[in-house]
Amino acid sequence: MYAIAIIGDLFSLIPFVNMITTPMTAIALGMAGAGTKHSIYSDGRIGATLLVMVLEILPVASIIPSWTIRVYLAKQNE
Repeated sequence: MYAIAIIGDLFSLIPFVNMITTPMTAIALGMAGAGTKHSIYSDGRIGATLLVMVLEILPVASIIPSWTIRVYLAKQNE
């Protein structure tokens, strides 16, 4: 899951590519975490995941590696 998050964060630095890769990263992370205890779309984690999606669309906030931070926090809070 970390590899997908890092690639998504790198693509988010490119302005117009960001609008395409953010949903693709969200789908890929959802598929990677489905059926595991690290799913970012579970009941308690969906709010933070939606916040990350909004942050990735904002031009200045896309500098922050928010997908990587989201995956890290999902794996830490089991």
